Amino acid sequence: MANIDDVAKLANVSTATVSRVFNNSPYVSEKARESVLKAAKELGYEPSILARSLAMKKTNTIGLIVPDISNPYYSEVVRGIEDVCNIYKYNIILCNADNSRDKEIQYIDMLKSRWVDGIIFHSDYFSDEIYNIFKDRKIPLVLAGRATNYDVPYVVIDNKKAAYDATKYLISQGHKKIGVIHGDLNGMKETVDSVDRLYGFLDAMKEAGLKVYDELIKESNFKAKGGYIAAKEILKGSVKPDAIFAFSDVMAMGAINAIYDAGLRCPEDVSIIGFDNLDLAEVTRPALTTVAQPMYDIGAVAARMLIKIIDNKKISEKRVILKHRLIIRQSCI
Repeated sequence: MANIDDVAKLANVSTATVSRVFNNSPYVSEKARESVLKAAKELGYEPSILARSLAMKKTNTIGLIVPDISNPYYSEVVRGIEDVCNIYKYNIILCNADNSRDKEIQYIDMLKSRWVDGIIFHSDYFSDEIYNIFKDRKIPLVLAGRATNYDVPYVVIDNKKAAYDATKYLISQGHKKIGVIHGDLNGMKETVDSVDRLYGFLDAMKEAGLKVYDELIKESNFKAKGGYIAAKEILKGSVKPDAIFAFSDVMAMGAINAIYDAGLRCPEDVSIIGFDNLDLAEVTRPALTTVAQPMYDIGAVAARMLIKIIDNKKISEKRVILKHRLIIRQSCI
């Protein structure tokens, strides 16, 4: 197999010139460039991608760390990231952290060792420790679907306003005893999605002068089984809800099953509203009323931001807030 020395010998140039040609250096004469390319073609020589990447200090590879790839929300975000990366000729290394802070740290170090050009990240554990790891390792970073008070670019929706709008809709339908199934709040002072959504819910209830019942507010894990268990606990309490607001469509679908298993009907006895607008929300029965997040766009915008940062281009806005929509279907009356 031909190597760089063979190409240099046949083209009658130095190995440094061959290297400059394949790294697209402007400091090569057109005559030398033609000689090198002709020699490489004759010998069937192809430069090492890794060697070229190290020489250029760029691998055209982006790392992506998500909490749970089995959640359809992240699948749609990843699709947006992948489509943009394909346009700009970037590869992706996808890492599933299983909602583990330790795994996230391991993946950050692994991606750094693979010479990724940057990382797109979503984590409810984003804290001083994680922020400093990125800062110390000098890895370009964009958060997708996750807001933060740190000096880090991110793409999100206004989760507080979205939850407020959803709760106001339930109230407008005459519901007063509204249950909530939220995600892990982590006891963190740093903002997470569930905290923002809970505040939005509480603001709407307070504005309407409605009582918030602690026993109607349950924590879950953004999985269908978790939503089922949380709804079952709500339904067997002394305060009977007339509606439940689940902070994800997946949890809402689990909650619908819990309503039926309790001998109740949805929406006639208990209305349900979800969050995300997954494809499944439209085909479940009853079809799910939900807050639509632009999941694909969150991923696509985050990818464009990161590629601009990698290319040392200025980004117009570091904190991008995309619009949400309330989708009315059959699970609420």
